[in-house]
Amino acid sequence: MSTCQQAIIQKLEDRIAILKEHSGPTQKQYENPYAEVMDAVSRVVGTALCKELEDLLSFVRDCGEKCE
Repeated sequence: MSTCQQAIIQKLEDRIAILKEHSGPTQKQYENPYAEVMDAVSRVVGTALCKELEDLLSFVRDCGEKCE
C-alpha cells in the first residue's frame, strides 16, 4: 500500500473516531429547546456521515489490496 493510501486511511480513521466521540447521548443542559433540537440533528447527521466515511474507508482499503 502506498504512502498516499496510508495517509488517506489514517485521515479517514481519525475523522471517524472524532464523529463517534460526539455521536452518543448527551447530558447537556440546553438554554432553549432549539439548541436541544440542533444538537440532536447534529448527532443524526454525524451518524450518517460516520457510516459514509466507514464505507469510503473500506473502499480505499480494498483498492489498496487489489492494486498491490
